[in-house]
Amino acid sequence: MTLEEWLACDLDELCHLARRIDPRQAASFCDLLLDSHRVFVTGKGRTGLAMEMFAMRLMQLGLEAFVVGEATTPAIGPGDTLVAASGSGETAGVLAVATRARQAGARIAVVTAQPASSLGRMADHLLFLPGETTKVNLEQSSRLPLGSVLEQALLVLVDSVSAHLAERMGRTNASMMARHANLE
Repeated sequence: MTLEEWLACDLDELCHLARRIDPRQAASFCDLLLDSHRVFVTGKGRTGLAMEMFAMRLMQLGLEAFVVGEATTPAIGPGDTLVAASGSGETAGVLAVATRARQAGARIAVVTAQPASSLGRMADHLLFLPGETTKVNLEQSSRLPLGSVLEQALLVLVDSVSAHLAERMGRTNASMMARHANLE
């Protein structure tokens, strides 16, 4: 295929996946974030990168948001929410973080393609992201490499959640820009 055809393929798959996200789960996820004292995010690999971008947007919205594993991340506790993302729901490091968050009394929101996974079963709130992962159903339908569509869909999802939260919170680009990094 040509690069143009690959781009069209990627966008088609991404749109197909996005249309399958349950809007009630997504709305409930937004409510949970707004009800949280602080939000902590975790994920590994490309999924983790998407979660870091999510934490940045939450911070720009004025929410207290932290990336698990960073030197300045405080202890999690009751009233806090961990947002744990894993396509397979079996990523060892993410499971370990979720277990520790549960022990500390935090709520756990899980974004995964495998609701019946170990991580999915730990969730107080589950947001099903229907797609193939690098570990499960990889050859089922995607023509793109190694779960790319799922990772892209995660980023689009958390950006859409951020936009929805901004609207609900009355935030503007100007108010968010005031919280944008200025030590670059």
